[in-house]
Amino acid sequence: MTTDSNPAFVDSAMNKLADYFDDLANGRVQVPKQPVTTRIRERIQDDDVRAYHDLLVTQAGPLFSHFLASVPGIVEELSRIGVALDRYTRERRKKDERNFSLWEIDAFDGSSARALAKYSNGAIRTLTNSPNKANQQHFDAHADKEISAFYSGSFLQITEDIVADSLGVDSPFFGVDYLYEMAAFQFYGRNRDEHLRFVSRFLREDGLAFFLEKCNQSDIQEYERRERVKDEKHKSHYFSEAQIAWKREAMLVQMENGQILFSDFVEAASRYFSHIYVIWNGTNFYEFVASNDENSISRFIELLGEPFIPEGFCFESPVVRKLSRP
Repeated sequence: MTTDSNPAFVDSAMNKLADYFDDLANGRVQVPKQPVTTRIRERIQDDDVRAYHDLLVTQAGPLFSHFLASVPGIVEELSRIGVALDRYTRERRKKDERNFSLWEIDAFDGSSARALAKYSNGAIRTLTNSPNKANQQHFDAHADKEISAFYSGSFLQITEDIVADSLGVDSPFFGVDYLYEMAAFQFYGRNRDEHLRFVSRFLREDGLAFFLEKCNQSDIQEYERRERVKDEKHKSHYFSEAQIAWKREAMLVQMENGQILFSDFVEAASRYFSHIYVIWNGTNFYEFVASNDENSISRFIELLGEPFIPEGFCFESPVVRKLSRP
């Protein structure tokens, strides 16, 4: 079944908002009025994270830049994750010299995955998929195609053969080392069990799966309070009040229809992963890492350290913590 005929895609917000995403990917609407870079550079003492940040933002496509301008603290977080994955991979390659791999799920033009592949000097090869065909032109303009690949289609269309062929993996295919979902599931509805079941089968037994999720709150007033913080303290640096209001009306309702509670995500993820951590928070956005290998995820958490979150956007304490299974 192709993506176009898959009911889960046809009925999704991803499909209904296709024209809007095309405009974003082509830079026709909602273009940030200034480059999106960290505003807390002096707080980031790790030279590697600063270097990764610079690589990440200099080759960002229009839709990815819009994403960075919309999510407070995410540019710093993706830089922290990238450096930690590079360090973790270099450590593992001392015993296993093969190329490692990452599949980035529905992630625009692959800006983040491309940066990781280049930063690791190809030790981590990456595949990005996107159902928005306009993203491919920006991927093609910046990617080193020896170490990064792009698939034009929804994650629902991905097969093991596509992943293996894209990453140059020899058979038999044991899965990718890393998955990263870039806030994509919410555009396909609330059935996280279905989404997680589909992507988890692509992960190696000792692999790490990352999920960036925008979560609902049980108290709607708390959700709206955090949204105001996001809009007034972060997005206002990049968009006018009219642009912020327009997006809220045109797009965010569709997104909220696919969001779920933090606890519901953990419950669903616990059916497929034995170990789950929350590792970052920015207003209503959360980032999780999950694995079925305790040693792998524990070592990654040790290397990861604490997040660099601009003041006023974190509502969790402690931020990095292991989550008990329901």
